[in-house]
Amino acid sequence: MYQTIHIVLLIVSFGLLCSQLFVQQKKVVHLLFAAFCGSMAITAIKRLGGDGFGFYQYFLAMGACMTCNGGWLVARALFRQGRAILLQHILVAAAIALLMVSLQAMQLLQQFWPESQTLLASARVVCKELLILLSSAILMLTLWEGCRGYSQTRGAERWHRQLFLATYGGAIAICGVIAKIWLPADGAALQQDLLGAVAALTILVVTQWLIYCRFNKPLWTQSQRTAEASTQTRLEPAQTESLATALTQADSQLCDNIRQLLFQQQLFLQANLRLTDLAKLLDVPEYRISRLLRSQFHASNFNQFINTLRIEHAKTLLSDPDKGHWPVVVIGLESGFASVGPFTRSFKTLVGYTPHEFRQTVQCQQQ
Repeated sequence: MYQTIHIVLLIVSFGLLCSQLFVQQKKVVHLLFAAFCGSMAITAIKRLGGDGFGFYQYFLAMGACMTCNGGWLVARALFRQGRAILLQHILVAAAIALLMVSLQAMQLLQQFWPESQTLLASARVVCKELLILLSSAILMLTLWEGCRGYSQTRGAERWHRQLFLATYGGAIAICGVIAKIWLPADGAALQQDLLGAVAALTILVVTQWLIYCRFNKPLWTQSQRTAEASTQTRLEPAQTESLATALTQADSQLCDNIRQLLFQQQLFLQANLRLTDLAKLLDVPEYRISRLLRSQFHASNFNQFINTLRIEHAKTLLSDPDKGHWPVVVIGLESGFASVGPFTRSFKTLVGYTPHEFRQTVQCQQQ
């Protein structure tokens, strides 16, 4: 059973590592996840070989230096927009990786210089305690990435965070707390390794699925694509060509980030969303977002654009037979409006019907 689980972990981690090569538009999260998968694959190889690798096992262990720190960077890239990974984050992850490498290097040195046993043993204790402290802090920061801004999320974004928190939180609770309390002393280390492999396997699969949903698979629905299209006006070919030429690479990336926040993560469902909030999330000046909303999304202003997305979402909910018992006020709140009054007025202005009239019309057509 022990070998089987680690063989599966090796195959899955190596397969996911290779799969990142086939991503056409690679982002930072794909590179970080590839490093994370590589460390997991090396860990599985080391567990399978054990002492059979001789002193090479220490070199293998040095390669597995992007586990908890790699998972933290992946979590930041998953749930943060704009510059999610800064120099200080790379330095923290590198410090943990250096401690892991140093710990293995000292174990290797003890094999060749027995006379330095006392000094290296003391250094190993210090290094190990620092590693435990930093790794525990990094695990908590990884969980925090899923919790950060959770109350302001809705729809697919909230579901993604729930899945992430359940996976990582469950792995930490089972491997770090429950296993140490309930496992018998006899064979506890072997069973903890087994639980760790299962937890790592689950984390890998769930993280890959989240990356696919958030970066590879278009999450917006047909109604949301219609919402984006409804904010656009017809432009002359010369105007369109001029806009495309004037769009810099930075602005193109910013457009992608805006689409990801508003369409994939459905940020427009957040009540009282302001241009300032979006600018802070993207870490750019407000005028750049306003300019792109006018030139690329063809919206007259931010509020009008957000309300259009909300109304299209509300139309989807009102057309859903399974939600026919939802009151109009609930539909409005679920669509990002703070109260029923502004929802009804905006809906009537854009659609020409009140939400109640629209629902009755749709129900008649469905019958």
